[in-house]
Amino acid sequence: MDSTINDMEEVVKAILYRNRELTRQVSALEAEIASLREQLSRYEAPRKDSHNSSIPPSQEPLTAKISRRTRSLRPGGERKSGGQQGHAGSTLQAMEPDAVVTHTPDYCVRCGLSLSEVAGRQWEVRQSVDIPLPVCPVAINHVSMEKTCQCGHCSRGEFPAHVKPGVSYGVNIHAVVAYLSTVQHIPFKRLVETLKDLYGMEMSQGTVSNILNRMRKQSGGAYEAIRETIGKSPVVGADETGEHLDGRLHWMWTFQNAVATYIFQHPSRGKAAIDTHYPGGLPGSILVTDRHRPYFNMEVGGHQICLAHLLRELIYLGELDREQRWSPDLLALLKDSIDLRKNGMPGEIDTGEIRRRFETLMEQDLSSLDKQYRTLQKGLIKHKEHLFVFLEHPDVPYENNASERSIRPLKVKQKVSGMFKSDEGADAFCQLHSIVSTARKNGQDPFRALIAVAENVIAKTRAE
Repeated sequence: MDSTINDMEEVVKAILYRNRELTRQVSALEAEIASLREQLSRYEAPRKDSHNSSIPPSQEPLTAKISRRTRSLRPGGERKSGGQQGHAGSTLQAMEPDAVVTHTPDYCVRCGLSLSEVAGRQWEVRQSVDIPLPVCPVAINHVSMEKTCQCGHCSRGEFPAHVKPGVSYGVNIHAVVAYLSTVQHIPFKRLVETLKDLYGMEMSQGTVSNILNRMRKQSGGAYEAIRETIGKSPVVGADETGEHLDGRLHWMWTFQNAVATYIFQHPSRGKAAIDTHYPGGLPGSILVTDRHRPYFNMEVGGHQICLAHLLRELIYLGELDREQRWSPDLLALLKDSIDLRKNGMPGEIDTGEIRRRFETLMEQDLSSLDKQYRTLQKGLIKHKEHLFVFLEHPDVPYENNASERSIRPLKVKQKVSGMFKSDEGADAFCQLHSIVSTARKNGQDPFRALIAVAENVIAKTRAE
């Protein structure tokens, strides 16, 4: 009996050892299968690009750029693309002439007789518009004269406020430098070359930086007024984008409405950045944004989620699994809600049917589908009160395109210049761009707005 028991114990030990070996092999194979499935999913799942997600075309891989067909969320119509028959066009209009040149015949082209004694009459007027070259800066010497009165007192002529001791740049040059850097996004090196090639001005990159910093300091009042305007607005759109500042990742934020744009930069993408400029939130405003969490931690009057972001995401999910009907049905629901807004009377839209269809879709079991469907469903359930606010408030848009348009120049600036070198440079760009964008929204000349800032710079310099 002891011998039999010993033999059985040996068999059990062998079985346990084999079991452990098989368990390790199974674990290794499961890990390998999971890895292979992940690799395979990259080829089976549709690639995310600009037509089915919020990825901009500039960040698409090269293969996507080659094969991508640019698609719009707007359905195609029967009309051809381009200008339609009868649309209002534009052409070069005649200006008030600075000079008149007459072209008079000296002799008859038929018989050759002289026409010098014959009175002429106007037959046709043509106008050419050009820029005189070279475009040179104007240097003006301001000389203060002194006179001695009979009483013995010597009086001297006062210099204008914009003229400081020594040699200085005037108002227009300050505005031109700010315009080229902020509006046209020209980096410092090319800006210096532009001034030299076009105007014959020798200016260092350090001087450009100093000019922009002076413009930043003297635009603080206008910048603060824009911030306060946004704070009092009933509807505000917001967005953020990454920027490189001396090799570090910072974020540029925009808060805007129909008449003002307020942009600032901060090292954080969280609520700490928002609290720096709006510590009390926007309690009287409906905030139109994507689903970035810090916006929902603000004190606001309400939220509206950007439906354009959701439409692109639903297009992707429709391509990920063409057999399921959840994402196409939700896509159709959102489009129907947008059509209601476009065709309905403000304040008279019945949202009951839209909300019932939405609740039905949110109750569907998506456990058999990819986890991306459940993730989106969970996120929409969390923010369901923020989807159809635009149907009840006629001033609230259903998308956040205005904020994306206001922040796009920041990406252009980074694309052209690479990065900002200092906080002062990034702040100068944000402040001046806020002023320029606000001026444009109010139908004002952005260059004139920069001239107004430059006049404050010169006056401040003179006072110091």
